Amino acid sequence: MPLRALNTADDDLIGSIIAAGFADDPVNLWTFRGTGAMRPAFTAMAKHLYLKRGFGHVMADGTAGSLWLPPGAPKAYGIGNLTLGWHILKHGGARALNNSLVIDGFMARNRKPLPPHYYLFAIAALPTHQGKGLGGQVMRAALERIDAERMPAYLENSKHENLGFYRHHGFEVMEEATPAKGCPPLWLMWRPARA
Repeated sequence: MPLRALNTADDDLIGSIIAAGFADDPVNLWTFRGTGAMRPAFTAMAKHLYLKRGFGHVMADGTAGSLWLPPGAPKAYGIGNLTLGWHILKHGGARALNNSLVIDGFMARNRKPLPPHYYLFAIAALPTHQGKGLGGQVMRAALERIDAERMPAYLENSKHENLGFYRHHGFEVMEEATPAKGCPPLWLMWRPARA
């Protein structure tokens, strides 16, 4: 199956793929207080940050995709903060908005001491297409670029079942952490630069 690079008009497409792929994700369910805020929130994140300052790939049939930030790109949504916050508040309530701020703060604190790296925000496949190798194809497309630049990569894994997938692609657990009371764990994972 062919894949292509995402463009700035693909915010709704990648937002819907990530929301569907993360619908059973423990940390995201805790953060957003259910699935209602996921699609509008991920779409806003893609539009206001990842498709402007980062990059990603999508399967041509829209079944899987990813979003990345390159080294040095700030994780700042600008005016998109208002849109993002409004969607989270509308679909998840005040507690979801608070949880999202807690998670975002935790993630920002843990990225700051790291050397320059590529950051994988999300990689997902539609539930009906999981387990078919699409995530691996999308991951390899990004890692080709990262390896060509001899850069490391970092991610926060929010689902225990995905550890094997990330390890297969060269990521190793740096730390298992609980971002806040009641929140499921995150696995902070690092992939060293490849020659």
